Amino acid sequence: MATLFILISFVLNAVSLFAIILLFTRQNRLYAVKRQQEKLVEDMEEMMAAYLLEMKEENEQFIREFSAAGQMNSTYVREKMKTAQDEDASLSAARQPEEIQMPISAPSMQRIHAAKVYQSAVSKSVIKEMEGPEAADVPFAEEDQPDHIFILQKQGLTVDEIAEKLKKGKTEVELALKFASAGKNS
Repeated sequence: MATLFILISFVLNAVSLFAIILLFTRQNRLYAVKRQQEKLVEDMEEMMAAYLLEMKEENEQFIREFSAAGQMNSTYVREKMKTAQDEDASLSAARQPEEIQMPISAPSMQRIHAAKVYQSAVSKSVIKEMEGPEAADVPFAEEDQPDHIFILQKQGLTVDEIAEKLKKGKTEVELALKFASAGKNS
């Protein structure tokens, strides 16, 4: 019976040694993983610190360049303004006798503006006269089509109504409106 107990004791000792070896290897693996994680964290921190340092240097360089450009620009603008004022003063002194002697040959901007206002007022009055019942029967002049299309749109007519009134296609009216709006935007 003692031999049985000794045999059981050896088996239990072997099992316990096997369990200890398994636990030791698992623990070593966990330590290895932990060390790898710590190393990765350190590497990432170093990379982030280097990246932030690089960004900081680039920002400082940009600020220096921007400040230098701003200072150069302000001195350049001052110099240009000074030279422009000097040139204007010299040109105005030189032109005063010429302006008095020369008659104005080109139409002034005020005259051009007044002519445009007059033409638009005349075209609006013509449109208002045509808005009566006979307006649908009277076709507009071919060269004034885009202007009339645009005016009719401002009056609140839809594209279909404008096309019917002018006896044109819907697509043609849409294109004329697009071209008119593109011309005014540019």
